[in-house]
Amino acid sequence: MNVKRIVGIIIVAACVGVAAFSMRGMLTPYVSFADAMKSGEYVQIIGERPRSAPVENSDGAFAFTLRGGDGASLRVLYRGVKPQNFEHADRIVALGTYDADSGVFVADRLLVKCPSKYSGEKRQ
Repeated sequence: MNVKRIVGIIIVAACVGVAAFSMRGMLTPYVSFADAMKSGEYVQIIGERPRSAPVENSDGAFAFTLRGGDGASLRVLYRGVKPQNFEHADRIVALGTYDADSGVFVADRLLVKCPSKYSGEKRQ
């Protein structure tokens, strides 16, 4: 095999590896709260934020509660800026890992879902 072909294969393999790593968030599965707590892996969870549950703010982070479809609740810690529509979100997707020591899901990304934003309501 000639040297150019070997170098080409190595470059293609490196590009595939970088692409797979950068797409980690898009390939992350949705799991239940119980599965997130058991696995300890990087996953996505989705739930509703109960309006009665407090949002605790601290320097560069905030914590809130999510309620899953089965009624289970899980505390989420996010270090970063609160998303713009957070207070109005009907559902929130959190990407991260469960920290068994602190008993919270530590998210590095949050996606807010606001169905009213996309509904057919007429604007005045």
